[in-house]
Amino acid sequence: MTLLKVAHLGIKDTWSDETLVDNVNFTVQCGETLGIIGESGSGKSITCKALIGLNAQRLSVSGDIFFEHQNLNTITEKQLRKIRGKDIAMIMQQGTRAFDPSTKVGKQMIETLRAHTTLSKQQIKQELIHYMTYMKLKDPQSLLKAYPYMLSGGMLQRMMIALALALKPKLIIADEPTTALDTITQYEVINAFKDIKHHFDCAMIFISHDLTVNNKIADRVVVMREGRVIEEGRTN
Repeated sequence: MTLLKVAHLGIKDTWSDETLVDNVNFTVQCGETLGIIGESGSGKSITCKALIGLNAQRLSVSGDIFFEHQNLNTITEKQLRKIRGKDIAMIMQQGTRAFDPSTKVGKQMIETLRAHTTLSKQQIKQELIHYMTYMKLKDPQSLLKAYPYMLSGGMLQRMMIALALALKPKLIIADEPTTALDTITQYEVINAFKDIKHHFDCAMIFISHDLTVNNKIADRVVVMREGRVIEEGRTN
């Protein structure tokens, strides 16, 4: 069953009148992991940010983005906010940029969950601790009390993944989640995504410039260059 269908997606910079993404088409099936690969500037990240309205306002989006048969490109920002985070969770490229440096990590994670669930604060903490433990984060109680600068990039990345899992989304978008990490931490995060693929009932879009990484995780791969899809196929 098709969860996401992107049809004739175009993105234009209204300041420069430059076309950044042109006529991009792809689908994601329920439970499937789609890899999107391409060099820096190929349009892969802004394509995926366009799915949930996270690009800069100067970038205009055309085409259709059907998520469970609802066109995300024609609904209101208020309607989109209800889907963003809860039904579609995005894991950013760098954990250090995803968290407000002036606020404890736990408070930020709890506020995100409170916006999308009816759970009590205590229930939310229990959920977060459960998924942080699943992500092999030691002493999650202490980590929730820490400020972002006190944690490594790898720890923040795994906390972002734990938060995404706690939201129980239907689709996770991971935007180059291993790029800013050292080799050992990259290996751990890749294994975490492989584990999520096999044990959680959600689809994923995994964005990377590294075909080897995508081959380890994705069922299918879309290759982008200069804002266009140039190739698509199943992984080995």
